Amino acid sequence: MPKISEYLNELKLLLYGIFIYLEMDAEIVKVLFYLMIMDTFLGIIKTIVINNPFSFKKLALGFVSKLAVLLIPTALALMSKGLNYNFKWFVTVVMDLLIVSDGISIISNIIAIKTKKEVENFDAMTLILKSMRNALIQLFKKLLTTIDPKFHL
Repeated sequence: MPKISEYLNELKLLLYGIFIYLEMDAEIVKVLFYLMIMDTFLGIIKTIVINNPFSFKKLALGFVSKLAVLLIPTALALMSKGLNYNFKWFVTVVMDLLIVSDGISIISNIIAIKTKKEVENFDAMTLILKSMRNALIQLFKKLLTTIDPKFHL
């Protein structure tokens, strides 16, 4: 059975192909991915330093949820293609906000490691997701009203 490492170049080409098709900036996605890895690594160190219980299940779930965050801009870009509407600016703003959110988390982890105390983390990700959801709902309502002016939600 072949190892996954043997297919890393093909996987990388596939991902770059998707980003090119969706007109997403691959460099921004790379930066976001690296920040997520750094945040995860610092989160592990923080957990050990402040003597919180560590489990590989929690680590795996956290990492998978971070990777799932990358699906948000991808979904927005796909919606843009499907609706033939230019969301590129919105996708870029969302990715920028995700980068800032991970940066805040990294800083919080560093403070917690240095002080050996848990730091209350600002949940920027939830605020971003709620704001995106509300903006998309407003866009959807606008599209429905454009299609049928009698339509009211």
